[in-house]
Amino acid sequence: MPSKRPSDGWAGFNGLEPGPGSRHDRIRTVLSTINLQRLEEVARLAPFSDEVYWIAKIQHVHVNSSEADENRMDLLSEIATMRTVRARTSIPVPQVFAHDVSASNEVRYPYVLMEYMDGRVLKSPIASAVPSEFLSKVAKQLAEVLFELHGLAFDKFGQLWCGESCDEPPEIIPDSDFNAHTSLEWFYRERQSENAQILILQPQDPGWRTACWVLKIAVPHIIMEPRLHGPFPICHVDLHFGNLLFDDDYNLKGVIDWDRAQTVPIERFVTSQEFMTFPSGSEEVNNKILTLRSLVREHLRHLEETRSPEGKLPTPLLSQVSGPTLLVGRLVAGLIYGDHVSWEQLVRVYGTLDLY
Repeated sequence: MPSKRPSDGWAGFNGLEPGPGSRHDRIRTVLSTINLQRLEEVARLAPFSDEVYWIAKIQHVHVNSSEADENRMDLLSEIATMRTVRARTSIPVPQVFAHDVSASNEVRYPYVLMEYMDGRVLKSPIASAVPSEFLSKVAKQLAEVLFELHGLAFDKFGQLWCGESCDEPPEIIPDSDFNAHTSLEWFYRERQSENAQILILQPQDPGWRTACWVLKIAVPHIIMEPRLHGPFPICHVDLHFGNLLFDDDYNLKGVIDWDRAQTVPIERFVTSQEFMTFPSGSEEVNNKILTLRSLVREHLRHLEETRSPEGKLPTPLLSQVSGPTLLVGRLVAGLIYGDHVSWEQLVRVYGTLDLY
């Protein structure tokens, strides 16, 4: 059946009237400033004469051979993930028709040809973009995605691999630079990596250093001991409104962009920026986010009770640990120490202490 583009009725850039000060010329000026040389990949629509559309995802080749090899493996892993998720769940994932990850092919770039999926991305996060009468419906579909992905679990951390042709049984290839075996080790390495980046930007700030220390100390507090050694589910690391396609009735039509999908601790798996509230955000916006989070949790509980043969998903953990480090550090300190230890006291202890 032909896949009609939802954008068929849009004016598009070429439909805008050019001229001095016009929107057409302003957009062209902005586009001309983009450095496309550092663009890693491009997705283009591939139309056919019978009104069928595919998506061509083309990867730029890096001059550095090690980066080219890494990108090649990432692309093959993304294909393996899409095919595995599509085969083993009901999650709407693009079908991969063909691929060639060699830079010496006829296109001269690694590419993937995949199904064009009907639907559109929302213009803003789910809680604010979806009308209240549809919010429970969307939350239920999000819960379904999480529940089904939770069933695709493995005994180690890494990315999916189905061989060079992406047609072999899935296995996990570990990241040699991030060699963790337990969820505690995974979070510790992740936290220390983020701390190192923060200290480069804020080397002399005792408040930031204290926040790094508090978040490092907090790692054991978020670990679920029964899942310390796994299994570890496949996680879509960018599961947010920009990668979810909905129709006009808010039916989920597609989950896209599976780049860098990997197995993670269960505590990381159940987090999404869609469930994050913001201290600087308005009460109205944060209340909508809390409502969405509550609805997803409610639907997950129902799925556990009716469809889960083993154990339960940690639905109370639908919150985000990471975020702006200084702010989150203060919040986490309050959760750990309550009113017994002030932030100022923590700064005096940890503000100048080495993290490594």
